[in-house]
Amino acid sequence: MLLYILVVPFLYLLSLLPTGSLYVIADGVAWLLEHVVRYRRTVIYTNLKNSFPDKTEAEISRLAHDFYGHFADMLVENIKALTISPEELQERISVPGVREVFQPYWDQKRNVVVVLGHAGAWQWAGLVAPSLIPQRLFAFYNPLTNKYFDNYLKRTRSRYGMHLVSMRDYLRHVRGQYSDVSSLHFFLFDQGPVNVRKAYWTTFLHQDTAFYLGAANFAREHDCAVLYVAVKYQSRGKYLATITEVADDPKAISEQEIIERCVRLLEQQIAADPSDWLWSHRRWKRKRPIM
Repeated sequence: MLLYILVVPFLYLLSLLPTGSLYVIADGVAWLLEHVVRYRRTVIYTNLKNSFPDKTEAEISRLAHDFYGHFADMLVENIKALTISPEELQERISVPGVREVFQPYWDQKRNVVVVLGHAGAWQWAGLVAPSLIPQRLFAFYNPLTNKYFDNYLKRTRSRYGMHLVSMRDYLRHVRGQYSDVSSLHFFLFDQGPVNVRKAYWTTFLHQDTAFYLGAANFAREHDCAVLYVAVKYQSRGKYLATITEVADDPKAISEQEIIERCVRLLEQQIAADPSDWLWSHRRWKRKRPIM
């Protein structure tokens, strides 16, 4: 409770600064993380070297340096999310043709699964989406242990129309309240699954990698079209979101094929801007089980 009282007002006041001023702060944060704290340096360098075996040491160092910059920007963008206006969000994230993509699903009362990776401004995508599309928006999340910060997170992320629902209550909530209209369900699919025996294994960035099948299972069970959204860095504070159809008829292909298509799209996104993915995550700490 005391930590909440001390931290939250400070973050709120900080978020009131102009976004440009926050990026100046981010420059200092990036320098501290890279050169003083050396935040997860071993994890970041190991992930980059294994993912790009053809790159030289100098190229890996440059990617790591750029990653710290993107990571610091992500931190201040999360803070800015506390008070950023819908108008500024739409200025900062361009989504060409978004209405044309989602309106037909709304007209058909058909649900949609949107799959994203931890690249670009994914945290702003959920904030801007309600102002751009007609669907009800939902996102899975794991509740925080601290109930004060958990309620704070839900209020922050839900203030423009996104509904954050715990994984435990997700299906009951969606079915009980919003079964009669077209809904959109966000999945960040590139987290490392805990149960590797139930995961989908494939080669990703030159490494044996496990992925959750949850997005594909949900899409097939509820006959949801599956779309991949890439929120790509354009310039500082400016992003371009592109939408790619993964599966219009999810029951026509397997869960594994749906995830495989998403994996390749994420791989293409990372190849275009390698430093903009979450390299500090221990993505490959689990190994494929021996059957």
